[in-house]
Amino acid sequence: MWILAMCACSGTVYATESRIGNARENYCNVAFYITDETADGYPGSKFTATWTDETGTYTGQYDFTKGNSWGNGRGVIVTMEAPVTFQVDFSGLEEGYKIVNTLDLSEEITFETISGGTASVYWSVFDSENTTGTIGGTPDDTKEITTESQIVKQSENGNRVIKNEEAEEVYQNFLSAVSYIADSDEWYSALLIQYDWFGEASYAPWYAEYVAGGTKEEFLSMSLFDRFVWSETYLRYAWAVGTGSYSTYFGSKENFESHITNNIVNMINNATDYEAVEEAYLTLAEWQYNYVTENGFPFNFVNNRSYLDEGGSLPDSVAQTESGTNSDDAELAEIRKELMAELSEEEIAELSGDTETTKKVDSTSSSGPGAIVVILVVIIVGGSVYFFLCRKK
Repeated sequence: MWILAMCACSGTVYATESRIGNARENYCNVAFYITDETADGYPGSKFTATWTDETGTYTGQYDFTKGNSWGNGRGVIVTMEAPVTFQVDFSGLEEGYKIVNTLDLSEEITFETISGGTASVYWSVFDSENTTGTIGGTPDDTKEITTESQIVKQSENGNRVIKNEEAEEVYQNFLSAVSYIADSDEWYSALLIQYDWFGEASYAPWYAEYVAGGTKEEFLSMSLFDRFVWSETYLRYAWAVGTGSYSTYFGSKENFESHITNNIVNMINNATDYEAVEEAYLTLAEWQYNYVTENGFPFNFVNNRSYLDEGGSLPDSVAQTESGTNSDDAELAEIRKELMAELSEEEIAELSGDTETTKKVDSTSSSGPGAIVVILVVIIVGGSVYFFLCRKK
């Protein structure tokens, strides 16, 4: 199990669960990914990380606890001085266990903060006797990982049912830009390894929940590249909508970047040739953000159909808003119908701007009273609508 905890410090660490958004200049949001890679599960419930820069000017510490910092998806947000390189020491670990840098298995733990941006830090809890680079008790060199991308193959064959042409164009441009990373060792270490380590615990359950007919087993049989495409073009957005905390993820561009795109961009930036992949990812992400804010749910690019087509239910907050809007429109229409029924033919013509009918009426009657009636009708209709809206509030 893993969790994202965003942290930051200025001399000392100040924790908060409500600070959301991009870091200010000279400060950085740091995302800590902590994984339990022990053979039988880490028995402890807490350990402390203390970090200090090489000059001793900036220092801070944080108590990582099970269920808060790893284990059930909860997060913590704080602020950290930047740009600074920090050296980390750990205390409070159970005997027989250690913390290592997830990406290179080093016990020399450092990380850098980025001024005005975000940074990702990956740590793993290992058994102390584990010195061979095993993950979850399975040696790396015995893991068999499918490398052939069925998504790329399907795209090349053109065997797809297209309902949304605009979305398909965005998706195909994305695949054209990123497909080369599918069998790249560098991109495995920089990005795709994420979908290996966390596939079973996080991404496979999303696939089973938010894809019609999807199963965990089907997701885990995919290549890591296909897992990446599924997760970062659709599943993460579906999960965010499914949490019920719509505004947290899609309430603003800043929230969207903080909770959806920033951490993916940070992983992408681990590779040396990341620019094209980053641009393609952010282009697709922006399209998805606009689609979600307009419709209330995401679009599945891989199947070229919406979240609702996948059997997803509309979030309560969005459903209530749409229901309220439809009810309001119906009531206003009924008020207008009742008022219009009381008008004569010539009054309706004048109110609607029917000049031919108005001319005929003017040739046989005085225009004064008609104009007064029209003005009165406008006042009545406007007043009724105003009263109705006030009553709804």
